[in-house]
Amino acid sequence: MQFLFSNGHAITNFPVRLIYTVQEQSISPEGILNVGVGAPSRTFRKAVARNRVKRLLRESYRLEKPGFEKLIQIAHKQVAVFFLYTDANVLTQKEIQAKVQVLLAKLAVKINATNLSNEAAS
Repeated sequence: MQFLFSNGHAITNFPVRLIYTVQEQSISPEGILNVGVGAPSRTFRKAVARNRVKRLLRESYRLEKPGFEKLIQIAHKQVAVFFLYTDANVLTQKEIQAKVQVLLAKLAVKINATNLSNEAAS
């Protein structure tokens, strides 16, 4: 997790921020996709509110995961992703899911772009 925050890149679709790292796929016990979610305790003082936001983020990712996983397997990449909720106002499930969908689409484009540039260099 420390590696992700120190060396990762970020994409933001307010109020959701996506922090990610992309590496070549290796034989490792972590698998090809590691995902985490978070909501800052500074913004959400009560654990109930934090847990609700994290639950909404997890559910949004779960619904968008199948297509994203296929893309990563095709590209032979290992991806670590962390969703961070940055606003004090909690959006609805559909709004958060739309934000997560846009972020994953942007990340997919970046993964494909790096994959194509690596193939061209070979």
